[in-house]
Amino acid sequence: MPETPETETAEPGDPASSPDDDAPAAHQPQDAAEPGRGRMRTIAAAALGVVLSTALAAAVTTYFDVWSSSRSPVPAGRALHAESEVWWDLTRDTKAVRIPGTADVAKLEQEAMDAGTALDGLVEADGTYAGMMRVRVTLMNFTKVPVSVTGVRARVTEEKPAAEGDLLSCGGAEGSTGITRLRIDLGASDTAAQEYDGEKAVGQYPTQEMQLAKQDEPAVFDIRVEAGETAASYVLDVVYQQGTEKGRVVVDDGGKPFVLAPDEGDIDSTYRCDDSMTHWRKQP
Repeated sequence: MPETPETETAEPGDPASSPDDDAPAAHQPQDAAEPGRGRMRTIAAAALGVVLSTALAAAVTTYFDVWSSSRSPVPAGRALHAESEVWWDLTRDTKAVRIPGTADVAKLEQEAMDAGTALDGLVEADGTYAGMMRVRVTLMNFTKVPVSVTGVRARVTEEKPAAEGDLLSCGGAEGSTGITRLRIDLGASDTAAQEYDGEKAVGQYPTQEMQLAKQDEPAVFDIRVEAGETAASYVLDVVYQQGTEKGRVVVDDGGKPFVLAPDEGDIDSTYRCDDSMTHWRKQP
């Protein structure tokens, strides 16, 4: 902030005073006006300094706002960031894994694993999630330029026949799709995310504009992905627009594609967990 000029006023009798400062009393009213005018100049100068300082601060703020929000085109990796999580709501969803060969359910029970952990372990070995999965996507805009999501689509990267073997499943009864607003069918000709209102299809997502306008305010949504007739590896393409630029963010499963197989077809034996979610029963 510019320094405020100061005005010094000489007092009568001061060595620095002019001869007129020691004039007779008849001239004192005129002399008394001089300090008043000095104070007015001081106040005016101070006010001018405040105005200039405010204008300078506003100019600096505007410069940084423009500088940080006018990067065009904004690199896709910095404009929109996505994170993903695969999950099931076992009170409503059926979590299933398809494995090649025969399941060793006695070993699973001996290790006293809960069903969800046991199924994840089978996938880490050589199994494949089957039937359906939920993908929770978190989107974050790291710029000050609003980002509008214009579409979400599954892109199948590889397909192969599902391995013959056993199917193990646990969780709620089928028919819980109504709780999921967004769905993708890997077996459909169009793998764009569809928006639902209960069991009624509303249209391709988003039916209303989804905009990430602010920093540090992530948008979180779940997509129910349903299997087709093959074991499919896939990623999700999130397409967006930022100003006049268009971009795409690829969402995968921690650096690798998601994989989902059908829960029917060439299956040797089917096992379901019991209510305790620690024991397995072979289905007829």
